[in-house]
Amino acid sequence: MKIASFLFTALINIGVGIVLFFMLILGLNGFSEQQAMPGLILFFVWVLATALLTGILSIKAAGFFNVKKSLGAFLSALLAVLIFSATGAAMSFVGLFAAVFLVSALR
Repeated sequence: MKIASFLFTALINIGVGIVLFFMLILGLNGFSEQQAMPGLILFFVWVLATALLTGILSIKAAGFFNVKKSLGAFLSALLAVLIFSATGAAMSFVGLFAAVFLVSALR
């Protein structure tokens, strides 16, 4: 269940990152390709790091919920996926603003 927790959390966060990427493209409308490239690189690295971090934390949380709270394996993995998918989505949204801010600052 821990591996499934990691995979679901990481895939959900990457999916959120893909949706936010299109929002970033709209936000960078008007910048040239050369000006927008640092923001795009920052956003890609941010989303991948967020997906990896939240996936690892989801594994740890699933184990914690299963042992400490005496929840079942499925329920503890589901709870960990829900918590860290929401956390990862919020972190990716912050990354969107960081990328736009970086591009604006470099202009």
